[in-house]
Amino acid sequence: MSLPNFEIPKYCGHLIKCVQEAGGKAILVGGCVRDILLKRDIQDFDIEVFGVSLEKLRSVLEQCFSDVDLSGYKFGIFKLKSYPIDVSIPRIERVTGPKHTAFEVHPAPFITYQEAAQRRDFTINSMGIDLTSGTLLDPFGGAEDLKAGILKHVSSHFFEDPLRVLRGMQLAGRFHLKLHPHTRSTCQNMSPENLSRRKVFDEFKKLFVGSQHPSRGFLFLQQIDWLQYFEPWYQCQQKFPDHWNEILNTLDHCDIVANTNRIAWMCATLWQQLESIHIECRNFFRQWVYDEELFKQILLNVTTSSKGETD
Repeated sequence: MSLPNFEIPKYCGHLIKCVQEAGGKAILVGGCVRDILLKRDIQDFDIEVFGVSLEKLRSVLEQCFSDVDLSGYKFGIFKLKSYPIDVSIPRIERVTGPKHTAFEVHPAPFITYQEAAQRRDFTINSMGIDLTSGTLLDPFGGAEDLKAGILKHVSSHFFEDPLRVLRGMQLAGRFHLKLHPHTRSTCQNMSPENLSRRKVFDEFKKLFVGSQHPSRGFLFLQQIDWLQYFEPWYQCQQKFPDHWNEILNTLDHCDIVANTNRIAWMCATLWQQLESIHIECRNFFRQWVYDEELFKQILLNVTTSSKGETD
């Protein structure tokens, strides 16, 4: 897959120049590189700076920009408040416990790009673009996997964070990706039990908002045996497979009225469809949806629709 022409915004150009003058190298990383290859619009830029210490990068950014957010400083992450840019130092992470947040993070600005990219989740997210030369950096074959529509994890580090499985779910739904066999077996040996419900639901929000075929995300969970962690869905898929397929088809062909909350509509649809075959799911949604206002909207949608059916 060739690297298409893309235009760097002026504010990114200013950052690149400042980093170069300090002796560093700015590399565009993550999902924005994937989206450039797919010729999609880029909303946010993630730039990793190599060859400059954390302290020096802070000094450079504060000299070049007036609004640097230092809240992620100890993790080697800076945000520019006026621009859609996250700037970071390459880092090494070490797992310290079972929770998603149980990591020790050590900035490592002098490691190679390949060493830094090993901590990425999937090959399609492990690519970088050297913003000085415009060269694609692709040590794990992400461009070929993207072209072939394959979702494959980068390294054994994937196993350290179960949230990556749910990222795979929404990526599969958004980009119509097939799961690599090795990644499938890795995911099957992981579970979401130590993830917060906020983290879990946030990945489903990305699926609902970003995919025209959210069923692909649910089929991903089915393929890796993760439906068992979402009891009403699992019960439906096991006992009423035809109805489960009808539910997925409904989600893919939703006709949502303008200004309707897409997430609330899809959740209400799931709820109603399950209750139509007498699968109780109110408690499940109460636990699954961490946002109180969103839960109220979902409940209102369910109640209004049920009332309309009985009138």
